[in-house]
Amino acid sequence: MKRIITTLVCLVLPGLVFGQSLKPGFDKAEYIELLKVSAQFGDSTYVNSFPAPQQFKRVYRSPVVGLDNMWDLWTSPQSVAVLSIRGTTANSVSWLSNFYAAMVPAKGSLQISDTENFQYELASSPKAAVHVGWLVSTAFLAKDILPKIDSCYRAGIKDVIIMGHSQGGGIAFLLTSYLRNLQKQSRIPADVQFKTYCSAGPKPGNLYYAYEYEAATQNGWAYNVVNAADWVPEVPFTIQTINDVNTTNPFKGAPAMIKKQKLPQRIVLNYIYNSLSKPALKAQQNYQKYLGRLASKTVQKNIKGYVAPNYFSSNDYVRTGATIVLLGDSEYFKKYPDSEEKIFAHHFHPPYLYLTEKLSLSPNQMQSSNTGQSLDGTWELNYISGPKIAFDGLYPEKKPSITFNTATQRVNGSTSCNSFNGKLVVDGPKISFSEPMAMTRMMCPGEGEQTFLNTLKTVNRYSVNDNTLTLIMGDIAVMRFVRK
Repeated sequence: MKRIITTLVCLVLPGLVFGQSLKPGFDKAEYIELLKVSAQFGDSTYVNSFPAPQQFKRVYRSPVVGLDNMWDLWTSPQSVAVLSIRGTTANSVSWLSNFYAAMVPAKGSLQISDTENFQYELASSPKAAVHVGWLVSTAFLAKDILPKIDSCYRAGIKDVIIMGHSQGGGIAFLLTSYLRNLQKQSRIPADVQFKTYCSAGPKPGNLYYAYEYEAATQNGWAYNVVNAADWVPEVPFTIQTINDVNTTNPFKGAPAMIKKQKLPQRIVLNYIYNSLSKPALKAQQNYQKYLGRLASKTVQKNIKGYVAPNYFSSNDYVRTGATIVLLGDSEYFKKYPDSEEKIFAHHFHPPYLYLTEKLSLSPNQMQSSNTGQSLDGTWELNYISGPKIAFDGLYPEKKPSITFNTATQRVNGSTSCNSFNGKLVVDGPKISFSEPMAMTRMMCPGEGEQTFLNTLKTVNRYSVNDNTLTLIMGDIAVMRFVRK
């Protein structure tokens, strides 16, 4: 354990000079980088076919726990940590976590072994309820995650992103609520900033849970990214009954009102009311029976000492969180057609990456914005979009850099191999590198220089936030630099 913490501290200390860099708002480039992080859980063929993360390095992978659950810890030079939660695997135990779909109160305890009780608070309302299978997974993952958050904090990392795709997204909802409530109880330092991306995630709980989750994360600190063609965000199935409506409602007094009617009307209204309410109530009871009590027996076979809790009488699952919708067009469906055989055609990381790269955001949705800070000075590259080669593989010895002088309207720098200089073309937030520049002609190994120059030519806007310079193409952050 000491070796892990020491290694982690050594990896993250260089980033301390940059301070906190996590910003509210949906950051398209940030989410794309997190998709690349999340995809690292796949098999070697899947991982090798997907672009590698460039801004983050993995510093820890957990053992398999709970219901075939796992998580990774990644860090960046900007002192940002990512808790990446693995989604469903081919293992039947992993699927059991999904099918164990009864609800339990969003505040309480779970006995997860002969000696351990997981005390949790995800919402304060007694009406709030969540998916029990993913809560079990959260309980096991949290035991390992909390010490790592502490070691990150001691090393100076106070910005933490929670990322989960698929089942990982469902767990990420609950983990976010759990960690934020620990913070309210002063068990996690108040200056730790959490930001969450639930990607391709299913519905985690009922409406009252969603209300509290959204209230706690509003103002740009949590997003639910959904491909409209993906079926996974549509499950678990929702069964809404009259018991799932707020206390003040017109349905609660319906039976009493019906009794006041004359006999013919009373017979008709009773028939209509019972026809509408009883099937939903019966379906909810069956839901709890088969996906609660019966499923728990299989869970107990896989988790020694697990005790099934009392279930909450609801299965009113709802979509949760501020939602970013990825809407496919005709070109998307040519590339990823609907299929009866390939049921995850719209669910894996590649279709989400494809649609996100095409996503157009309005100005108030974008995270990047200038803060009146100067462009002048020298900046060193630490992120570039596009290539499948990892960032350190592109620039193993020296990173590209740029120096701006707005007074003389000149720019110069290094491609990591050759030097260049030329005219600075900047107008407010607009910037262009299309003007011809003078450059040395050394032969350069690898693809790093050409990737840098080709990407630079696409840039038309920039943003400066604290010690970070972002170069943008349209609404896509294609390059990031840190001030030297």
